[in-house]
Amino acid sequence: MIRTPLRPLARILSARAKGENPDAIERENIRLRGEMNRDKARSRAEGRLLVMALLFLGAFVTVGTRMGSLAASEPYEPQLASSGTEILAQRADIVDREGRVLATNLVTHALYAQPQMMVDPVGAAERLVEIFPDLDRDRLVKDFTGGRKFLWIKKKISPEQMQAVHDIGDPGLLFGPREMRLYPNGAIASHILGGASFGREGVDSAEILGVAGVEKAFDGWLRDPGNEGAPLSLSLDLTVQAAMEEVLAGGMRLMDAKGATAILMEVGSGEIVAMASLPDFDPNDRPAPLTKGDASDSPLFNRAVQGVYELGSTFKIFAVAQALELGLVNPDTMIATKSPM
Repeated sequence: MIRTPLRPLARILSARAKGENPDAIERENIRLRGEMNRDKARSRAEGRLLVMALLFLGAFVTVGTRMGSLAASEPYEPQLASSGTEILAQRADIVDREGRVLATNLVTHALYAQPQMMVDPVGAAERLVEIFPDLDRDRLVKDFTGGRKFLWIKKKISPEQMQAVHDIGDPGLLFGPREMRLYPNGAIASHILGGASFGREGVDSAEILGVAGVEKAFDGWLRDPGNEGAPLSLSLDLTVQAAMEEVLAGGMRLMDAKGATAILMEVGSGEIVAMASLPDFDPNDRPAPLTKGDASDSPLFNRAVQGVYELGSTFKIFAVAQALELGLVNPDTMIATKSPM
């Protein structure tokens, strides 16, 4: 690099010829160059500060926008992210041998709370107890004011209840779509189907789990998304089942019996065409198990498979069948029963 002398000889001679002081001129030039360098450094520093300010502003806007969207959106239960072909996660239907629906799914809404967003926790608790009498007012107040961030209130509500909660107007009371298990035939085949309910709050809270009967025995199959929505087909005939339950209920009333049961089996294949146990229940509103007393007093008690009975005269069928098979008797054989055999 070629340097330019601070005091070129031509400039010095020219300044002296004009009567000027070359040293003063040089000092002035040095001062001007220093100011110019300082101005350049200041400009570079201001540019860097501007870039940093823009970066911080962009980051602040991004974070603020995200926080605003999260605050305005409703929380949702964790969902498994999937890639590729979509897999159906809905619980499979249950149908009879003719394809008639015995159990299916219905989209409903759940009610939950974010206490930190609530305006009047105590007032909201009192209004909720009016809508849902089974809720405990003191427990709700404790949950709403105890620092919890999220809690379920009702995992399935009717449209009328949803509107009533909406009328409370508290921003901390929110709704979320859910599926519930629906049994369109009510109590028919209730002991066979059993029932289903939501899982425990936490990992399985969003999923319907079988609690008894076919719903529990085939719970893994019914929940398996690999079945692609194919229904579970039973050997049960809905029409025969309904007729059997009607006749059985009439006989139970006639005999003033505590309970009754009946089973209709396909002789050739051994398939169960109908099986009834009375008293029964509606799996749409499954009762709680008894905690004391005789288990057979509960409508959940399935007399067809849980009841214990003495053989009595029913065993004669097997004895006569064996005698016929051995050729010892025929349908016209007369047997004297006046004396001990």
